[in-house]
Amino acid sequence: MDTIDRDKFGPPDGTPILPWFGGAYTHGFVALHPFFTVEGLDPKTCEHGTLVLSGSAAPATLGLLEWMDEEAANRRVGKEIDPEGVDGVAKRYGRQIGWRTICQQAGFADHRELDQALRTSIGGLRHDLADTAKSDRLASYCSQHRIFPPTEGRFEPLMQTSLAAVFRRAGNNQLIVGDEFGDDERLVNVSLLEQGDLWDGMTDLPQYGVKRLIAPDHSLLAWVHWDSFYTLILGKAEALQGLKIARLFEGFWCSDETESYWLTQPCIPLVE
Repeated sequence: MDTIDRDKFGPPDGTPILPWFGGAYTHGFVALHPFFTVEGLDPKTCEHGTLVLSGSAAPATLGLLEWMDEEAANRRVGKEIDPEGVDGVAKRYGRQIGWRTICQQAGFADHRELDQALRTSIGGLRHDLADTAKSDRLASYCSQHRIFPPTEGRFEPLMQTSLAAVFRRAGNNQLIVGDEFGDDERLVNVSLLEQGDLWDGMTDLPQYGVKRLIAPDHSLLAWVHWDSFYTLILGKAEALQGLKIARLFEGFWCSDETESYWLTQPCIPLVE
């Protein structure tokens, strides 16, 4: 598989990220998806985040799709604002709260533990890695302080403007936007992504969501893993020079050993 194909698929789980790209990208920044608040919004009255279901809990009297629809309808009961409404308001008026702050205030040792709590909350970890106590503690803290947790597997609304800025600063007036599997790729003007609208649902972007941003010369790539709470920004040193990515996003630079599931690896400190 050549390096351009790897732009579409990303590294398999358990594979170090940077070596996977075969030298096409020499540096990678893990940009953590922010927690946030919106003045006047209480997460308890909003439908937001992933609906987590276990197939073993499905009733024998309903088909899988019917059961999923029923559970989604149950979650909407008593909610005043739907997910699109929350995302739209958050993109315009949300106040970001970083992982470092959440760790300090909610008693997590570092961003790996916080990642463990988040991944546990969506059923995204093996039983031996999951920690329901941490997940419950995070949920309780967020509820108490009216904090919305981040969402996995997408370019977060609060990060979209800054992501477009990264490609603009690198001298790209156009970029390739792609869905998760590379089935739908489109060359668009960066100005389209700089608008205040949410990327999901824009008619000029992939129908099933934007999961990859690629510079036309393949000097930069932004990519989201389907059940991860971060965006990976990749490039060579010359392409990243002067972009000040660590000022736009909270996160850390990958080592040569960093994998998608970095919560199991030695801690790399967040950039100050």
